[in-house]
Amino acid sequence: MMRWTHHVLLVLILGAGLMAVTAVQADDDDGPPIAAPQWVFTEHGVTYVQLDEATQQAIGLQTKTLKNTPYQQRFQAYGQVIDLSPLLADYQQLANAQAKVSRFQAQLAASHAEYQRLLGLYKQRHNVSKKEVQGARAAWRSDRASAKAATASRSGTAHQIEAQWGPVIAGWLIEDKPAFEKLSKDKTRLLRLTLPLGQTLANPPSTARLLLDGGTTPTVSVVSPAPRVEPDLQGQSYYFLATSRLEDLRYGLRVTASIPYGPQRHGVVVPKAAVVWLQGSAWAYIKTDNNRFLRQPIRTDRPVPGGWFQASGLSAGKTVVTQGAALLSSVQALASAPQASGGD
Repeated sequence: MMRWTHHVLLVLILGAGLMAVTAVQADDDDGPPIAAPQWVFTEHGVTYVQLDEATQQAIGLQTKTLKNTPYQQRFQAYGQVIDLSPLLADYQQLANAQAKVSRFQAQLAASHAEYQRLLGLYKQRHNVSKKEVQGARAAWRSDRASAKAATASRSGTAHQIEAQWGPVIAGWLIEDKPAFEKLSKDKTRLLRLTLPLGQTLANPPSTARLLLDGGTTPTVSVVSPAPRVEPDLQGQSYYFLATSRLEDLRYGLRVTASIPYGPQRHGVVVPKAAVVWLQGSAWAYIKTDNNRFLRQPIRTDRPVPGGWFQASGLSAGKTVVTQGAALLSSVQALASAPQASGGD
């Protein structure tokens, strides 16, 4: 409230100077015109605001020099933080299948060794009966069949996991990778992000930027394309891994993200604080020298954190007004407004 009141007072003070000439001349037609401060000028068809340094300090005007910034176009993607219960269940099923394989392979090794031992004794001196050798061979063959079936079952489980989660995440489970351990111990988060229907990427993106409440924009890294279609979105999907701001990424949370695509371009970012809106259009004041400020249109079709990217029209090294732009706009508007003529 105090800041708004201060702004209004400054507009009134500057506006009073702009209208002083008309008021004085209306009261004293016989005297010479009295010079009043002027802040708005037009030169070669270009209108600008000119304020001396003392006035700039009085209104608290602040500026920022624009820097060269890379930019890529982005898709808006939607998804959620994945509940790990199904993934952990798949891991347990795989572990059980692997345990069976290990158990039957151990039995197979033991029965095969026993069969070889008895067969050797039978061939040497007939110290064992042929029936014992045949029994050992039958046990070995049974264990071999069981081990083969257990291995096939484990492979089937692994294929199911790969079909559900893709080869990269399936590999984490199958090989007990550290990536899965961090995931299962809440040190990372797995997200699934889906592009708008009809939008596709020739190559998977390397990163995405989450758009969370409170202005936080953590970056997540791609894991792999998702092999299955999200029922309610139907677009091309990718798995991403988050390693920061985990407290903001609760399991099951619906999220929005921006995913870069296409060639990288270079330009500048105009801060949000520098932009003023006039009749639905965005403008910024550029400081052309120590005392002059020129209003320039700003494109808002490429939003980035903290402002809007400009590929042309502005270049690195230009200085924009970040505090006081609205006041400059008000002063320029007052100067261009028609003045009421004095009466008798």
